[in-house]
Amino acid sequence: MPGPTIFEFLKRQPVLTGYKVRLRPLRLEDAAADYRWRTDEELCRLDASEPLVHSYAEFLRRYAVEMECPGLTYTLAIDTLDGTHIGNCSLFNFDLAGSIAETGIMIGEKPYWGRGYGTDAMNTFILDIFETSGLQRLMLRTLDWNTRARACFEKCGFVLRADIVRGGHRFLIMQLERGPAMAKGQ
Repeated sequence: MPGPTIFEFLKRQPVLTGYKVRLRPLRLEDAAADYRWRTDEELCRLDASEPLVHSYAEFLRRYAVEMECPGLTYTLAIDTLDGTHIGNCSLFNFDLAGSIAETGIMIGEKPYWGRGYGTDAMNTFILDIFETSGLQRLMLRTLDWNTRARACFEKCGFVLRADIVRGGHRFLIMQLERGPAMAKGQ
């Protein structure tokens, strides 16, 4: 029997528990933290993006619309096991013919940087994606100078495939293929 279609996968609202984190559907009350992260210059620099300039009221309106109509983006909030919202992870840019999608993560709460929360979130997310979707590969882009992110992605099994320059920034393209035994904590 075939697995779920990507559209069925995108409708899921799982709660996934790792060793340090719990991944869950976004809630409207997450908007305040997301706005703070998207207006933080350091976090935006790590993502090669510009800080948001519109008001929180406008951001909240758009956030609510995106929650109702997420399109072809799948985002889960990252909480600590005690319930502190520290970031988000996403799956987007689906290539159904190639059975690949792009993934990304942001740990927005800086006290949690470098403490294994990102690695645990990615491993938990990856395991669920490969167990519940038909995707065979995941790819991501990270800035070439972001050594902390690169180390996290390598711990999760991603390997460097290429580098590109886009918008004046050099990105590393990393990829992970579904393995015969995608074990938790791998």
